Amino acid sequence: MEILITFRRPHHMKKLTKLGIASISVFVLNTYTHTIVKADENRSSETSVTVELSTTEANAPQGEHSIVTNNDSSSAEDNVPSSVGDYTLATTTSETTRSTATPPKSNIVNEDGYVNVEGHPAALTDDGKNVVYSYTVAFKGMHSSDHGQTVRDIRLRIPDIPGAKVDFTLIGTRDANENPVPVNVPMKVILPDEIVSDSDTDPTTTLNSDSSIVPTAEELRAGKKPAIVNMDESGYNYSGDGIVHLYGISSKTLKSTAFRVAITLPLEEAKKIKYLPIDARFAWKCSQEGGIASYEEGCQSLEEYKSNQVYFADEDGNLSYGGLGNPTLVDESYVQDGHLIKSVASPNTYITPNNGDWTKIPNDTNIDPDTFFNYVKIFSLKENKSITYYASETEDMADQDVSAFYQGNVLIDYVINGSNQSIKPTYTDIAMTSVYGLDGRLKNYNTTENNLERPDYIIFNGQKYLLVGISSSSAPEIGPMKEGTLHVVYEYVKEAYNPVTPVTPTPTPVSPIVPEPVQPSQEEVKKENPLSHEGTVDPQPSQNSVTKSVMDLKQVGLPKTGDSSSNVFFSFLGALTGFLGFSLIKKRKSER
Repeated sequence: MEILITFRRPHHMKKLTKLGIASISVFVLNTYTHTIVKADENRSSETSVTVELSTTEANAPQGEHSIVTNNDSSSAEDNVPSSVGDYTLATTTSETTRSTATPPKSNIVNEDGYVNVEGHPAALTDDGKNVVYSYTVAFKGMHSSDHGQTVRDIRLRIPDIPGAKVDFTLIGTRDANENPVPVNVPMKVILPDEIVSDSDTDPTTTLNSDSSIVPTAEELRAGKKPAIVNMDESGYNYSGDGIVHLYGISSKTLKSTAFRVAITLPLEEAKKIKYLPIDARFAWKCSQEGGIASYEEGCQSLEEYKSNQVYFADEDGNLSYGGLGNPTLVDESYVQDGHLIKSVASPNTYITPNNGDWTKIPNDTNIDPDTFFNYVKIFSLKENKSITYYASETEDMADQDVSAFYQGNVLIDYVINGSNQSIKPTYTDIAMTSVYGLDGRLKNYNTTENNLERPDYIIFNGQKYLLVGISSSSAPEIGPMKEGTLHVVYEYVKEAYNPVTPVTPTPTPVSPIVPEPVQPSQEEVKKENPLSHEGTVDPQPSQNSVTKSVMDLKQVGLPKTGDSSSNVFFSFLGALTGFLGFSLIKKRKSER
């Protein structure tokens, strides 16, 4: 806004009059300027809010409405010169112009990314002879509202490694309404000459031009088999023969499709390769949808653009695929959390973040506009306002990732409590193997399953040591495996020596039992008397015999009571017995 206050000076005006008029003019000017400044302050506060809203929506998808603020509008008469002979005071203010009208709708609609390669952890096979590296590849072609310009056909590059075996499985397709349908169907690898031009051939029995195009869910149910083309023998002039293998696949749908790649390497080869990369990118820009792209169909190869090439010239000027051609070059500087953070080949390829969802492909991150393959910009899609292009300005139509072969083992050590003194050789609980299983999950270990792993005691140098637990520096006894060696350390203490002191029992006095003497009856004496037996008997027993009989009676285990009357009794009994015996012998002789 500009205000001009002009005073025409009459030639007869006095100096005082001139001064007064000038003073009044300055007063009016200052007053008005103050008013303008206040108004500008109010507008500035409104403008800051508007800018903040615009910044918030800066990352919104193309085609959404936004508020544009322009603070640089100024009058074309800002520098009007003063008139000769006149006093001209010019005051200019910068006025913010805010458009409330809806801007023209963008003809670029971002439907997310085009290509995503997501590597999965490599795993050792059950027989321990091979290692399987696996990946999920999702892709979605660019298309337009007039069904004209499209980008289609994926080219997959895999390093050429001795003894490698590659398998493909279709894991995601679309139905007739383009709804996502998860599947699990093995894909056949075919050669270019197996594709014939007869599109009327029964697809369930003979290969045709649709063989390398992913079948829809309905076609799969009808028996059509998915296939992928080995492009090594395609006859096309492509770079990398003998360095990488090239495969081709396409899709009819305008939505994302996905397949699984499994590369099996002999264990000895896998030990050399921790990170195995692959590369997938769109190959053709065409003027129509469907079919297999080629120069014959009027399509243009995207490899004609340097920013889309996966290969590059090395320091010697030779063509190189970098780590894609030699996976041993891929180290931790390229990888974070098991995935690539930058290209292993041409630096012009930018990495697509992984989200584990093949139905929604993310856009690239950390792009450099100077080297980025911006399809929208290169082919000036914004200039044709009458056509809507479903494209992304932050996706380069290519991606790479690695499958990581993480190895680990579990060792158990046995030490004296509070020291590093080993008392038993290290036990290998799990030998070096892949820490992930074929199902993509971490394996678990357990060191408490038996006494070989976790003995309750150990004999060391003739001493017995008892288990007290694991050391403070030990890995857990049970848990998931990890890359490298897991050390479980058990600690033991020497068993305390407690000698046993023999206890002398205190004898308990026992009172002897004195039996009552029993007087034998006459019949008992006769019965026990050997003289009643037939045979020759010494008629005159000697005194020694009597004495011996008495002694024999004394040797019977009779208790000693200390009573002298017992001795007298036994003496009398012995004499009586001898007398009776003698009398009987004498009587028998007299009877004879």
